[in-house]
Amino acid sequence: MENNKVIILVATHKPDKVYQDNVYTPIHVGRTISKYKNEMAGMIGDDTGDNISSKNPMFCELTAQYWAWKNLESVEYIGFCHYRRYFETQVTNENIDQLLGKKYDVILPRPIIATHYVKDRLLLDSCKEDFYIFISTLLKLYPEYKQTVYDYLFNNRVIAYNMFICKKELFNRYASWLFSILFEAEKKVKLSGYTRMRRVFGYYGEAFLAIYMLHNKHKILFDDIVSMPGTKTLRESMIKEFLYNIKFKIKKLGGKQIITSDNDAVQVGLKNDGIEI
Repeated sequence: MENNKVIILVATHKPDKVYQDNVYTPIHVGRTISKYKNEMAGMIGDDTGDNISSKNPMFCELTAQYWAWKNLESVEYIGFCHYRRYFETQVTNENIDQLLGKKYDVILPRPIIATHYVKDRLLLDSCKEDFYIFISTLLKLYPEYKQTVYDYLFNNRVIAYNMFICKKELFNRYASWLFSILFEAEKKVKLSGYTRMRRVFGYYGEAFLAIYMLHNKHKILFDDIVSMPGTKTLRESMIKEFLYNIKFKIKKLGGKQIITSDNDAVQVGLKNDGIEI
């Protein structure tokens, strides 16, 4: 990593297929508390130096971003993706200056046109109390963001996944801003007992990435998302995910209609909690 112009960290929390080359670098997130330390010992972890690895159940991939902010210095560009989500454009040390030259400041996922506001998505992923705490904290610390916050939250163009590629100096400014908000909100948030609902810092961090880049009028290059470099885009999967994978099934029971949610994230969360429905 030391001689690279650009490093793209690939957040990985369990043993799985992951893309890797001299730019794309898998990072084991939540390693401090992971049960897969031995199986994933061959990749770097987010648990060295100044880190928040133990907060991964709440902060998700943001523990890797914090680690990079505090510990990764000798790179010009930094990027983040996931073991099962990558930007369609494959980035190299040779093409990064062309992609992010004078024309663009940052690469972000192409927005999904959802059937609901971003605000509604956050409320589905957390609760009204969390929403109030996170948004109020942001506006208390940075009141000049008020209009941008309103414009993004009451919009149905969702910028997803906490993924981006930009200059390291831009990332450093963003990380300082982001974690100042999250750590202040952390003093007030009451965590849920459900594993999925505990991921609120990751959920709000995703929205705050878009808000930061839009507010500061950074020139954005939007790119599609693929499951692996060299594959087709995930447009259908992205649309499905941003509708929360909720397929409302109407069942008749005793003459009444019952609506049940077949939400993949909820099902995975319940399984992690040891709850079978």
